[in-house]
Amino acid sequence: MDWLEAHIALQSVLDHDGITGWKYRSVYELVAAHGRWFTPGVLPEQVRPLPERQCFANAAATEWEHPHLAYTEGFAVAAGSPVPTAHAWCTDADGHAIDPTWSELGGGAYLGIILPPDLRPRVPRNWGVLEAPDSLYPLLSKGL
Repeated sequence: MDWLEAHIALQSVLDHDGITGWKYRSVYELVAAHGRWFTPGVLPEQVRPLPERQCFANAAATEWEHPHLAYTEGFAVAAGSPVPTAHAWCTDADGHAIDPTWSELGGGAYLGIILPPDLRPRVPRNWGVLEAPDSLYPLLSKGL
């Protein structure tokens, strides 16, 4: 069983009445249903590396500067790490993860959703759409 399946199994055990009738019980189920795997890509020369620990703002800014890239959110595993983390990056037309945050560290695996334009982070609140309750809960209850 991989990490995503384990989280989904645990969530079903922890299920409670507060989410009865919701389409998805967790962000993991949402990403499993709508996400896809992206191949780690090389940061293009025209895309600048941005500060670590600001992946949501970094991916949003990169998409803004390079409209041919799509803001993507989900889970990623840094190269050399066994631990997946909530993360955001951009995706090119060929399905490559273009990651301005982990340009030095490198990402080993990316599973995420290219979010529709109306769901992308907005300044000044550049936190993750799949992390913030006001954006996540409607997605869990109704879906994309």
